[in-house]
Amino acid sequence: MPKLLLTGIGGFIGAHTAEWILKYTDWELIGIDSWKPHHKCDRNRLTVLLDGLPDIERSRLTIHRWDLSDEFSESFKRQFVLGHGETVDYIINMASDSHVTRSISEPGRCWTNNCNLIYNMLELGRLLRPKKFIQVSTDEVYGDAGWDGPGHEEWSTILPSNPYSASKAAQEALAVAYWRTYKLPVMITNTMNVIGEMQDPEKFLPRVISYLKEDKTLQLHADGEDKIARRVWLDAKNMAAALTHICNSVEPVFMDDGADRPWKFHVVGETELDVLSLAKLISAKIGKDLDYSLVRGDKVRPGYDRRYALVDKNLKSTGFSAPFDFDQTIERIINWYAKNEHWLWID
Repeated sequence: MPKLLLTGIGGFIGAHTAEWILKYTDWELIGIDSWKPHHKCDRNRLTVLLDGLPDIERSRLTIHRWDLSDEFSESFKRQFVLGHGETVDYIINMASDSHVTRSISEPGRCWTNNCNLIYNMLELGRLLRPKKFIQVSTDEVYGDAGWDGPGHEEWSTILPSNPYSASKAAQEALAVAYWRTYKLPVMITNTMNVIGEMQDPEKFLPRVISYLKEDKTLQLHADGEDKIARRVWLDAKNMAAALTHICNSVEPVFMDDGADRPWKFHVVGETELDVLSLAKLISAKIGKDLDYSLVRGDKVRPGYDRRYALVDKNLKSTGFSAPFDFDQTIERIINWYAKNEHWLWID
């Protein structure tokens, strides 16, 4: 039975990935999370996840608490190896401080956390020697994709616009260095604007639903009526399926094989929509009128990117196909929040 070590298991994408692994594989799942106080939804997600699983699936999950910005103690490493053996087949490093606005107001905390975190996880990778080490990154490392054109291809120029995206670019750089120096079987994924159940209430889609229900005016970033911020929207379950597919179906490459860089996979979303179009779509499905205002994004958020877009050449070539289309995703998410309205106002 393969063993997967997943960091950030209490996070939004982490919880969806954990659920997918436990439902659709027979793997042993080992989770690490810090449970920091400002990660306000993490414990709630795992409660929802575990409550919805039968005992036989829950029994394959073990969770460890550790702040990954701190170096692993020798006692933790000994306990980890004693509890799980010396072999971990896959590591998916998803943990990061991903709050962009907070990274702008407190850049040092974001930078220190995310840079220390990747160093500590890569060192753990050197100890455990997994078959695959997947570093989960973001489309934001490339910066603004521009209003026109297909978007950034794999290994496009890194041009981050804020401290968070800079810290993710640094994570990628160190992972590549460990691939070259220590032959760690690194693979990098860049993902997009992920949506799904159990998302932090300040994120765009649950915030739209909250504002519609409360008849509040939604503020949207735009350069004008014809240039509204655009994103490509990715189902968290499709992201989880893509990560599982990479673990199952893709072998890492190394310099000994003639490769000059590790695999990089763009996990693209199903549909590109500007934020106003998505808000109108949700309002129509809920049956509530949308009240909104437009504001210049660069006036309210320094380092504002107007559009993110990725081109997927590598992942598609491996045979991956997303299991859910955009309409299925939106319907499922809206229905879930209708039954779980308390998630829209979690303190």
